[in-house]
Amino acid sequence: MDLSVLKETLGNYETFGGNIGTALKGIPTLLTSILNFFDNFGALADTTGNNLDKLSS
Repeated sequence: MDLSVLKETLGNYETFGGNIGTALKGIPTLLTSILNFFDNFGALADTTGNNLDKLSS
């Protein structure tokens, strides 16, 4: 195996590791956003309905 191939392969894993690490760190924030949306769904739906009524008038 040529050392340049080994270097390139390891470089690809380093890039992948950095990218997947960033993605995994964002999962808790994403889940929190989704849960907050469903916690506030009733209020959001009421607000949307009220604003839609105002738009129709």
